[in-house]
Amino acid sequence: MMRQAPQPVADAVTRDPDDRPSPVPGLADLALVRCDEGGLATPQDPVTALGVDALADLAREAGAGERDLRVLMDDGARQAALFGRLADALGSDVLVTPTGATVQPVAAAGGRTEAVPVNRASGEVVDWVLVQPASMRTSLPGWYDLAGGLVLQRGGLVTLPLPNGLEFADRESYVVRRAAAARLGAAHPDLATVALATRGGGFVLSTYRGRSGVHGADEVAAALSSIPLHGGDLRLWLRWPADEAEQRLLDAQVQALAEATGATVWTPPVGAEAVLLKGCRDLAARDRSGQAVPWRPARPPYATGGPVFDTDLDGRLTPARGVTTASAGAVALMSTSRQREAATRDRYRGLNAEPGMTLVDLTILEDGRLGLRHGDGGVLATGTAQLRRLLEMAGWDGGDLTVLTPVPPERADGLHEHLRVLEEELGVQVWSLAPGAVVSVQEGLPRAVDDQRLPARWQRAASTGPDPDDSRWRNDDGWLVSLRRQVPKLSPARGGVAEPAATAPATAGPLPSPSPRPSLTVSARGRRPHGVRWLPERPEVNATPVRLWLSSPWPAQRVAVEGVPSANLHLVGHLAGDGLARSGPHQHLLALRVEAGGAVHLGGAGVDLPADLRHQASDGTFLLPAGWLDLARLEQGFRVDEAGQPRDPVELPANPLTLRCTGARHGADGLPNEVVFAPRGGRMWAVVPDRPDPSGTNDDLLVLLARRPGVRAGHRLVRLRVAPNRAVDVLASAAVLAGLTSVRSRLPELVADGVTMLLPSRYYERTTVDQVLHAENDRWRPRAKGIELPLSSLIAPERR
Repeated sequence: MMRQAPQPVADAVTRDPDDRPSPVPGLADLALVRCDEGGLATPQDPVTALGVDALADLAREAGAGERDLRVLMDDGARQAALFGRLADALGSDVLVTPTGATVQPVAAAGGRTEAVPVNRASGEVVDWVLVQPASMRTSLPGWYDLAGGLVLQRGGLVTLPLPNGLEFADRESYVVRRAAAARLGAAHPDLATVALATRGGGFVLSTYRGRSGVHGADEVAAALSSIPLHGGDLRLWLRWPADEAEQRLLDAQVQALAEATGATVWTPPVGAEAVLLKGCRDLAARDRSGQAVPWRPARPPYATGGPVFDTDLDGRLTPARGVTTASAGAVALMSTSRQREAATRDRYRGLNAEPGMTLVDLTILEDGRLGLRHGDGGVLATGTAQLRRLLEMAGWDGGDLTVLTPVPPERADGLHEHLRVLEEELGVQVWSLAPGAVVSVQEGLPRAVDDQRLPARWQRAASTGPDPDDSRWRNDDGWLVSLRRQVPKLSPARGGVAEPAATAPATAGPLPSPSPRPSLTVSARGRRPHGVRWLPERPEVNATPVRLWLSSPWPAQRVAVEGVPSANLHLVGHLAGDGLARSGPHQHLLALRVEAGGAVHLGGAGVDLPADLRHQASDGTFLLPAGWLDLARLEQGFRVDEAGQPRDPVELPANPLTLRCTGARHGADGLPNEVVFAPRGGRMWAVVPDRPDPSGTNDDLLVLLARRPGVRAGHRLVRLRVAPNRAVDVLASAAVLAGLTSVRSRLPELVADGVTMLLPSRYYERTTVDQVLHAENDRWRPRAKGIELPLSSLIAPERR
């Protein structure tokens, strides 16, 4: 390109009609200037700074949204964060000038006028900067080729790179599909991956020139000629159509693709789909209800031998030879390189673990995912179900996990993301070393030290900061120890060797003596319902008043006002408060008086007792059903210190007990575990903000709609495919709680707002979005169809 003297501002481009750039197909232009206070404004009104919503309106008027946007202004990259939010609002990419560059008009062939960025200091032409939507930012390219200061239309088929494969996309869904492609992690090196949309029993291929059509196996095989497939394995990232006639046609095309490529072509079984799993970032075959199903191979006619891949418990394709694991000392599960395993095995033989903690040493992949070594020598990221089974086979009792593998700093973010998902899905706390730290075995326990052999920290997957409030473990001088006891301290007299400090005293403190077990009787006929589904209608209850103790994460004063926090429609009370305090350090202890008939003997509750209550069933434990909580009244509250000792007694008003719904496993705060789920799934609509809430505070549930709603500015409309037993039936759930006057939930508020169906956050990852529409000029405008992405990729920002 030619060198030109820089102009102070791009006035010729933004204001002179004769010098405005010639249109680029599929690209909208918007001229902006910078206000005196640093905001952005239009050249027509350079003193009025515009927010993201106003900028988005101007961009849509210029044709952006369905097209990418080019911003004609100097130093556009200085406002990259703002333009990232603008890209989010538009659902498209934004092109801006680099910092230090101005926009200049340049005459080109055919009488065209090109707008190019020019560096003001050197006069050299520089390239446009691509700004992707903030919530879907990737390192993958945009729709256009940016070279020599020009915005050039690409040629050929629309493709995006996948690890050892390709994704075939189209203009309508390009931005969303690009985000999905970026999330897919590397799988086995001998397994190629191709993402394809299907229609009418064939495969959809599109060009950058706007042509899109349904093609057969031969055309797809030709498009994959750059990938060596003959004699190998090819995995298709697709969703089978629901129509049986289309299924038969597509089935024939899959077999034809195997013959044309000479590869074994793996697909989910007919009627199922391939979904992207969070955490391990691999593809899994799932049926319409979200359950893992085996992949199906289509083999060329001359293939010999058996398949080299098989489906694991998560629904992923993994080597048929399985996982290679070992153990040493208290390290229950080892799956690393042979060299590392040999180097650590002897050191681990004398290693012990704290009660309630399981030690593992696994592989950390280059992108930070936690991996397992397989029988063929390959290392793949682990899925949750696969890891759970291996841990159970190694004797895991459901305790928390500590990963002993050293963490390279450049892999820390990826590991944190994967461990956070494992922690959520396994239901345990997962801890790992701080980046750069290693394990030193001292006093038979793992101690974290840095490269100077000084104490380092352990990090919990749920937080990279200080120990979270709900942690059962804490750091002390490099050891990770239970909050139930004091921590080993280094003794200078012993040359720096750790010696245990005195354990906390076992006295019960100010608590009164435990109440004797009350006499029992069968609940009277005709009593109001207790509200617990699995409990017999007439259980054994206390025949006389009794004092019971509850453990609560909330202080007693808060409980007196808001109620006892619980995920279920029941509470568990204990006759002895001292033992309950020792088992719950940093909690709060509540004393109750329960009148006759208000407490159900847990030991006699029957064979239908849920698994999480069976280990608590004894003569000293009682269930307080939600329907009978008015028979229980608060008496006292205590704070429990780190040694499990009750402190700071507080007298409480003798008000009837209430229950506050929180912490349910479905993820929707304010609703109990016992909500009613809709038995049938189907396609439903939902409205989500253009820009996800960065705090995540409003991400716990999503209102579902049977019909397309009216337009809401600043929002997107998504069509979802909701699996059976995933959506909460709000009206039916409210009916269940209608007679439980002691329960505080969000259901009355939701019913008053006209909500009939909602989706809890736990199911965002397994709920598929197949269409996205944006608000534009009081209408919903389609932006992407057939995208087949998890709802979580659109509704919540990435949290690392």
